[in-house]
Formats: sequence, C-alpha cells, structure tokens
Amino acid sequence: MIKVGISGADTPMAGELLRLCLHHPDVEIVSVYAPDKAGHPVSSQHHGFIGEERILFTSNFDATALDVAFLIKPLYSATDWVKLMADRPQLKLVLFSDAAKDGLADACAPVYGLSELNRKPLVRGARTAVVPNPLASPILIALYPLAKHLLLSGDLNVEIIAPSDLIGDEVVVGARQELVDELPKIQTSFNGKVVMTCTPSESDRAIRIRILLPTSTGVEEIFKIYNSIYDDHNFTYVVHHPVSTAEVEGTNKVLISVTEKTGLGIMLDIVADPRMRGGAGEAIHLMNLLFNLHEKTGLELKTSAWRKN
Repeated sequence: MIKVGISGADTPMAGELLRLCLHHPDVEIVSVYAPDKAGHPVSSQHHGFIGEERILFTSNFDATALDVAFLIKPLYSATDWVKLMADRPQLKLVLFSDAAKDGLADACAPVYGLSELNRKPLVRGARTAVVPNPLASPILIALYPLAKHLLLSGDLNVEIIAPSDLIGDEVVVGARQELVDELPKIQTSFNGKVVMTCTPSESDRAIRIRILLPTSTGVEEIFKIYNSIYDDHNFTYVVHHPVSTAEVEGTNKVLISVTEKTGLGIMLDIVADPRMRGGAGEAIHLMNLLFNLHEKTGLELKTSAWRKN
C-alpha cells in the first residue's frame, strides 16, 4: 500500500483528494495534516465523510512514514524536503501551486505534471511532480497535438467559462504563464500572446473553453492528428460535436470537440472538471504514474446521480 500524507487537509481541494484516496485500492491514508483542526474527524470539514470518523485531522506530519506527500499548503523548508528525499529514497512529492513556491520547486526540480505532455518522464524515475493550473491543464491538452504539428500561429484567443473562484487574477495569470512556458517547448516557432476572456459559470464543477484556431487544415486531418497522439491515453477524447459539461463532472476526462468554422478555421470546444483536472484527480493520476500503477486506478468512471437523458 502507498502511504499517503496531505498537508492543507482542511482545504476544499483536500476534501476532493481525500475522497479519491479513500476509494483508491492501493492507498493507505496516514497523515491528514491540519493542525488547527487536530483531533476532529474530517467529516467536520468535508462533506460526504459522515460514517468515516476514523479519519482524523492531525497536527503531526511525519514524512519519514510516507511514500507520497500531497502538498496543498507549504510545509517545511525546501532544504528540509531535499534532506528528507535523500534520506527516504522511496518518498515522492506531488505539489500544488501554493506549495511549489518558496524555492521548493527549484530545489526538487519537479516534472510539470501533465501526463499528456510528460508521461515518459513521470514513469521513468521522477520523484516530484507539480499539478498544473486548472485552466492551463485542459488548454494545453487541446493545443499540444496542434503545436506538435506546427499549427499554432499568431496570438491565441481563449474564451473561458469557469467557476468564479478559478477566474480570479492569480489563477488566470498563473495559467497564462504556464501556457507561455510550455507551448514554445512544443512548437519552438510559437511566440504569440495568450489572450484570455473569462466568464463565471453556473456550475461549480465544470469548465468550458473555446479556442478559434485559424488554419487551412481540415477537420478530418485535425482528428487524425489528435488520434495519433492520444489514442493510447486514458482521459482525453476527441469528438465531432460540443458536449454537455455533465459528461465530465466528477471525472478526470478532458473532452475536445472539433468543428469547422467556414472561412475562419476550426473551433475547439473543451470541457473538463477543474476540481479534477488541474486538481485532485490530476494529483492522483500523477501518483499512479510515479508509482507505475495503471493511470485509471482509483479514477474510473464514478457512479452518477440519475438524470433524465
């Protein structure tokens, strides 16, 4: 069993992560670190845990007893983590954005944790990975195959409909920076600006992104490009028509619709659950890869509430 510890365990992201860990067949939850709530059951903070009172918040975070630490909030210094990693060769770190600051990312040299881009490094000995920004994750997944085929030109105009807490300045600036950092690594000729227009969504669990891409390449050829790259991936799928965000809520999937806009190019319409992709689901996905488990372990399709089709 993979012994797991979570810092910042009283945050909403930790609640989502705990729910996934509880049902993961290879995980043992060892440390749920939230010192201000030490001794209280996680059900006092997170919904869905009534009846799971055996899981208590703690003020102790013993990294020497862990196989993987999910750092939602910073804990210890970068120097301390470097020493811990040296003393415990099996210890792996999954960093969320707040924890990746203060020199920790520089000290631990994490892999950018988007498997669609970096699956090989993640499964070939990486010990630290950083969870992508929840806006940048689905955008990069949609643009990566096109950038690999040198199809990005000029500025990128990105329309985002997302929960209000994900379109504040800090998250948007972080997303733009990740795109500016990662896209030129894929297509070295890309030097355009990334312009984001953000609108609050009615859903707290869904994000929709639209990108109009000027290109003379036809839709069927675009489909071939996507399939050549994502045919062996487990969470990214390309379809011919826009889909409801209900298709992705509570899942780790990214669905990309490709349609032709006559005389303008192609429209990418992307849906994802940002609490999962670029969030808790991405973190579990990274853990699976770091420990050479199947990508979908603990992330299979959830049981859905009934709805009229």
